[in-house]
Parts: sequence; structure tokens; C-alpha cells
Amino acid sequence: MADTAVTTIDAAPPAPNPMHEPVALPGDPMMALIEKVIMSPDLPMDRIQAAMDIRERQMDKVSEQQFNAAFAAAMAEMPNVARSGTNKHLQRSYSTLDDLIRASRAPLAKHGLSLNWQTGIDGDNIWVKAIVRHSEGHSISTEQRAPRDKSGSMNLLQGGGSTETYLKRYTGFALLGLASGDETDDDGQKVNADRAVITEDQYITLQQMIDQAGIREQAVLDAEKIMTLTDLPASKFDHVRKMLQVNIDRKAHT
Repeated sequence: MADTAVTTIDAAPPAPNPMHEPVALPGDPMMALIEKVIMSPDLPMDRIQAAMDIRERQMDKVSEQQFNAAFAAAMAEMPNVARSGTNKHLQRSYSTLDDLIRASRAPLAKHGLSLNWQTGIDGDNIWVKAIVRHSEGHSISTEQRAPRDKSGSMNLLQGGGSTETYLKRYTGFALLGLASGDETDDDGQKVNADRAVITEDQYITLQQMIDQAGIREQAVLDAEKIMTLTDLPASKFDHVRKMLQVNIDRKAHT
């Protein structure tokens, strides 16, 4: 069974907000119908269950509407995320996971929202699910997984922590729809092709292929003369992918 952990960034429950109090529905015709159905001894159980299912769907819809309103309000107040990290290959800054947490905690909590992660280990893969929850019950999520980072001299624990941090950052920014600094320069223009490095999706693809090929990541780093896999130039992605596929095919026939 895969190990599972949960990380939550809101230190305390958000203060009550009148905008997000449960909606009172006096004289709700659906509730009145359900009460009438339950009190009737002649109605079969399947009719009662059908009425309860309708009510549950109605409540889920209300929760979703409240979530959407709260999420929109929080994003409207979301500040620009600081960029305290430095990509030495591109010589530019990017937003770290800590930057994301510090920037998003207050506006999310103000509107009854929280961002947290569920993490787990599945064989040699690390998986991370980012979840935004609302105090009224509705939530949205996104999930990614990648092999344990085997670059450099990291041990198994350090490699797992490195991959987990990367995936938390990746899924957190994706779920909130924020820019991390990896995608574009400050003026919104794509980085020059000769300086661009692989994307998050390409990184995950290569990590998975390295795992399938049964080789050490350090072998790829040494061959390409880079410090980490995220420093691989985008122009070399197809070449490395093809070489890894050759190793995967060779392994399958041995």
C-alpha cells in the first residue's frame, strides 16, 4: 500500500466571513417535499432515496457556487508571487514553493479557502496531489507524479524530498493559475531559444523514461554536462528522449 501524507499551509482555521455563511433556505420547496415524502408511510424506500439524492445534488451545486465566488475573490486579491529562487543556467529568478505559500495563504484564508497537498510513494515514484478546499465543502485538485530524483549524490530520502518539493510547486502554481517565473521573462516574452530549458512536463517525461531505462540520472547529467536535469536545454530534449527510448527498447529485449 502506498504511503500517504498531507501538508496543509493554513496555520489556523480562517475567521468567519459573512460572505461565506451557509445560505439559509426558509421555505425551501425541495426540503418540504423531502419531509413530506419521509412522513408518508405509503411511499417505497426507492422514492425516498431518490428524493434525498436530489437534495444532495442541490446542496453540492450550492457549495460549488460558493466555492467559485470565493475563489474568484481570492484570486482578485492575490499579490504577485515573489521570485527568491535563481536559475543559474538562465541567470534569472523564479518563484519557489515557499514564495507560493507566503503569497497565497492570506487571500485564500480570507475567503474560506486553503491550499494543501497529499503526497505518497508508489514504488520508485513520488506522487503529489494539490487541493484547494472551501469551508463549505467543495474542492478542486490536480495530481502529478514523477520518479525519485537520483541526480548528484543525493540518497533515497533526499531524492524523494527533492521530487516532492518540485511537484508541490508545480501543482500548486498550476491549480491556482499563477506564474512561477519558469514560463516567461518579466516582460511576458519567451526566453531566447538558445537559453531555454525543458519545461516541467518534459522534466517529468525524462524522469519517467530514465526510470524505465533502468539507468542512473547522473549518467544523463554527465553526458549532457549539466548539474541537474532541469538545466537541460530545451533544444536537447528530443535527442535525450530518443537516446533514452533506445535504452528502454534494449532493456525490453534482454
